[in-house]
Amino acid sequence: MTFARPLRLFSYIIGHSQLLLRGEQNHERGRTTTLEVVFKDVSALSVRDHYDSLTIREASGEEEAELREAVPGTWYDARAFVLGERLLGGFVVAGTVYWGESSAPETYSSFLVPEYTLPQLEPDHPWPSEPRTIYSPYPRHR
Repeated sequence: MTFARPLRLFSYIIGHSQLLLRGEQNHERGRTTTLEVVFKDVSALSVRDHYDSLTIREASGEEEAELREAVPGTWYDARAFVLGERLLGGFVVAGTVYWGESSAPETYSSFLVPEYTLPQLEPDHPWPSEPRTIYSPYPRHR
């Protein structure tokens, strides 16, 4: 399947093993719908933060063999999905993938993952204080 519009990484829901990509509305560019793509039962992933357009396909036999070597363990019913033309564009090892479009007004909630309330910015509530960050450089080999 190919989506000829921008999509971005929107949320990874650890407890449910779900990856949510979203293409938001942009009325100036003629996009009056919100597009969501959700991968369920995710066991491994490598994704970009955004895609100008996105093709999702099942991995070829050679690509799947490469991924099975890189992602050891039992896959059960999982399949390898490639994001783009090559594995470098990203991949998701998941049980299934769903997508849908909605013309409903945009919110931070997901219409494909309704059982999970996605985090929202609440301007009336102060941000929690940030813990002190300790920066240390990555060691160089000589």
